[in-house]
Amino acid sequence: MASSPRKLIVVDDDPVDVRFVMRAFSDAGSPIEITHVADAEVASDRLATEAFDYILLDINMPGTNGMDLLKRLRGRTRTAVTPVIMLSSSSNSADVNRAYENGANAYAVKPSTISGYRDFAEGFTRFWIDVAVSP
Repeated sequence: MASSPRKLIVVDDDPVDVRFVMRAFSDAGSPIEITHVADAEVASDRLATEAFDYILLDINMPGTNGMDLLKRLRGRTRTAVTPVIMLSSSSNSADVNRAYENGANAYAVKPSTISGYRDFAEGFTRFWIDVAVSP
């Protein structure tokens, strides 16, 4: 594991979901530093100048949605290969397929319970931090 903490940016406009994500990573003891941004345009600006190891991205947001942000990020040298994990309330196969077609590394449906979020955070940590080799 790297000596400096890994950095995750969570792009989601729903404060309840974000609270669940942050609490779940904390409860899981995940060695990750989390930044929350509620707006895709603000996230786009931050990702243009700041380095993050992972991007957790919601699809349904007002203004620029997560799918449009994903396309934009994949077109930039700085974020072209940064792992993007879509975390959406949509289980629609068209959304899932579009996310992968646009360069998402993974797609998960938002859990309905805090224990579901904890399972997500533990699985994320086990794979993305403990197993996967980052670009």
